[in-house]
Amino acid sequence: MSIAANGGVLVLGGPGELGSEVVKVLVAAGECVTVLARPTSNRERLDGLDISYVIGDMLVEADMERVFTEVSYRAVVDASSGPYREMADATSELLKAQSFYEESQNIISKWAAATSVQHLILHGTVGAGDSADLVHVENLFEVQRLALASKNKAEKILVSSGVPYTIIRHLTVLPLAVQESGKARLSTDLTEVGAVTRDGLARLTLECLGNAGCLNAIFHAMDDEVPLPAETIEICKQALKAEVFRVCFYA
Repeated sequence: MSIAANGGVLVLGGPGELGSEVVKVLVAAGECVTVLARPTSNRERLDGLDISYVIGDMLVEADMERVFTEVSYRAVVDASSGPYREMADATSELLKAQSFYEESQNIISKWAAATSVQHLILHGTVGAGDSADLVHVENLFEVQRLALASKNKAEKILVSSGVPYTIIRHLTVLPLAVQESGKARLSTDLTEVGAVTRDGLARLTLECLGNAGCLNAIFHAMDDEVPLPAETIEICKQALKAEVFRVCFYA
């Protein structure tokens, strides 16, 4: 029996920029962490960390059945990002990849429910679910619109799965080199939006893990005091409806 059977945390998307920050804070907090990785995943961001790996593909149900049934996990953090960024030169495949979020969440939620996972934390995006009215969808690139539609479906799948969940949405994530102000926060007011850093999201993930106040709830993450590059402000201005942008960035 794996050590993770004693209540470890499975991180999906762990080798990525957000996932690796989540893994770091979990390990620092003393959690037993297992990271799902594809055979080709670059693990450099996780070098030196005391973690375990399982090899598999989130879109292959047989892989995920094996991952969830061979070890009992107390919690799962889904910090994954779709493959479309790796496929920018293959338009037809890029568009096809926009089903990534719903397809993967169908499989994840199914096996999390079947194995009595106690908490599944999903990192999502402002514009999904009941935050759709905040965003000018027509101002987004096609790939962003498709990804947002898939993320919207993924949220619904998780909420209806019966697995205790937390959804943490972000509007925009600042570059990896930018660190949080120390005041990154989660809001239950889903009209509030803002930029946030990856280390801030990681800390907030840890604070929600197993926290009864976070169960079966949706939050928006933001850091009100981190300096924002002009480019980030312009991106947010284009994406958000004017009244939302004014309130959130110039209140």
